[in-house]
Amino acid sequence: MNGTTAATMPGHRMRAEMAEQPERVRAALRGALERADDLAPLVAAARQVLLLGRGSSRSASTYAAEAFRSLAGVPACVMSPAHLAWSASGDLHGSLVVAVSQSGESTEILAGAQAAVERGADLVVVTNSPDSTLAGLVPEQRRLLFLAGREVAVPATKSFTTSLACLLGIAAAGRPELLSEAADAVPDLMSTVLDDEASRIDVAAASDFVCAGEGYAEAVGEEGAIKLRETLSRPVAVFETSEFLHGSVNSVSDRTAVLLAASDHVGERLGEQAVTEAALRGAHTVTVSAADRSTAAQHVRLPATPSHWAPFLAVLPLQRAAHDAALAQGADPDTPAGLTKVTRIASVAGAGAS
Repeated sequence: MNGTTAATMPGHRMRAEMAEQPERVRAALRGALERADDLAPLVAAARQVLLLGRGSSRSASTYAAEAFRSLAGVPACVMSPAHLAWSASGDLHGSLVVAVSQSGESTEILAGAQAAVERGADLVVVTNSPDSTLAGLVPEQRRLLFLAGREVAVPATKSFTTSLACLLGIAAAGRPELLSEAADAVPDLMSTVLDDEASRIDVAAASDFVCAGEGYAEAVGEEGAIKLRETLSRPVAVFETSEFLHGSVNSVSDRTAVLLAASDHVGERLGEQAVTEAALRGAHTVTVSAADRSTAAQHVRLPATPSHWAPFLAVLPLQRAAHDAALAQGADPDTPAGLTKVTRIASVAGAGAS
């Protein structure tokens, strides 16, 4: 192999980090369970939850918003950290703000979190970096750690799934039995999917991509799109599945790979409608769900689980699809050109002021 070893081959870091995910998620779920008594009163008292994240942390925040609404019965949404920091106004007393950042050093998320506290919100931090600036904004009782270990590959894999675990821990803090059950079962189910060669998806021949999901699986669509954008250095469209059916499906062609994730029966039925419409236009269709069967060109069948577990499993084939497609196209998914692990956005405070 001309001196090439497994430890120097393109994509070896991303492969290794994908393989770590089950045990890293187990640790994160157990860590979240230990914080449940501290966090449950904050969730119970919140009139709304605002989630701050960028990149994969934003995808995880989409999952968390659904978890807060479904499991805790609290209105929740993802908000622009920049808008919260440098434009929005108003009293945030009674709001719970959850800031999510792998590095804990994203300037935009730091600014948003600090502005939220200044306006009266309770702040909880979710990060992989206990010594980061973001972690330092809150006492230890309001800090959840990914416990993902160091992540070297630029595309986030284990830091995404461990952030899901932490966010589930906050949303279900008042229902510790749900967290205990997840900690016992989800990591083993993840291992099952990772070990299943039938879960591999080949989209290397496509030049255009669409990722979509509904409900909890919307976060999977968002994260799958990010992984494909990062590793292939090309635009990838992302939709709620139902939104994709409202006209945008007409944009696909025989050059398009359409990847549809579902976490429940509603998402599965919407996905089948999307498969039908996309296939009529020549697209290569892929479904990822626990459905017994699909009319898609490829169906990755996941183990049947509660809907809030499904994203931990459904994202794994999309991570691997991005990795494999990059290698097939001669790129190294570990180090996409032009990207780094930490993004810093300059302050725009006062922009437009007269």
